[in-house]
Amino acid sequence: MHLFRSLKTTLFVCAVILGSSALCRAEEERIILQGKETRTFEQMVDALSQAAVVVVGEEHDHKQGHALELEIFKGLFAKHALMIFSLEMFERDVQLVLDEYLSNQISKSSFLAASRPWQNYATDYAPLIEFCKDNYLPVLAANAPRRYVSIASRMGQSALLKLSKQARSYLAKLPYSMVLPPEYDRALTDVFSNHGAASNAMLPQFPKEGQALWDATMADSILRGLKTYGRIPIMQINGSMHSDYGYGLVDRLRKADRKIKVMIVSIKRDKAFPNIDPAQYDKVGDFVIVTKDDTKKEEK
Repeated sequence: MHLFRSLKTTLFVCAVILGSSALCRAEEERIILQGKETRTFEQMVDALSQAAVVVVGEEHDHKQGHALELEIFKGLFAKHALMIFSLEMFERDVQLVLDEYLSNQISKSSFLAASRPWQNYATDYAPLIEFCKDNYLPVLAANAPRRYVSIASRMGQSALLKLSKQARSYLAKLPYSMVLPPEYDRALTDVFSNHGAASNAMLPQFPKEGQALWDATMADSILRGLKTYGRIPIMQINGSMHSDYGYGLVDRLRKADRKIKVMIVSIKRDKAFPNIDPAQYDKVGDFVIVTKDDTKKEEK
């Protein structure tokens, strides 16, 4: 009996040590900033749990960033016991297919065949969807269908008015505002002017209207989700340009309902890690998680 108790104690201590070691390694692989101050992961989750909407901005090819998204969602789920997950990576016209998969009505193969998943879905977004499926949590396919974004980018949003009523149901209410924060407007100008400089004839004529349709529709999807599910907290993930500095969909959410508490997390890679300059991330989000730059590793 004494030997058994001793063995149990030893195993417990080892588990604690191993758990602490894993936690330390995780903390060493990221720096969490709130303004210019560092925070622990637990401190960040505690703060985020007070928000109605948490918007996480990512770099789409950032492996560690995707792992962090799942970790954040699990942390918030532990606080609330009921969460809604929302994401840019599925478009609103596949919501039915997504719901059918989450409720085990269709197979995974049928789901993937019908939902137009991103190329990196299996490795980067499937873990989040499967976690929601296992825990019976709703998932919002938040984005505007790309074919309609293409129309807005090529011909302006006025062309969307010619779509059928059903097609327009997959979009934010028309017309959507093109009054953008000045800094966001300048950033978009820089981005679009640098795309395909050698083939300007092939560029969309209204690229900002396409970008705004993405932002407006994702914001609208989140607002609908809050209304449908009784303001159960939502965590949204999207490319960081849609949410950094409170621009994009965050700006639209806050203008639509200033009573909704929205918090922003931005996940960044930094070649200087761990010797980063916190000042360069000031105001990017309520929290900024900085990791090492793994780009070269992924390209091999």
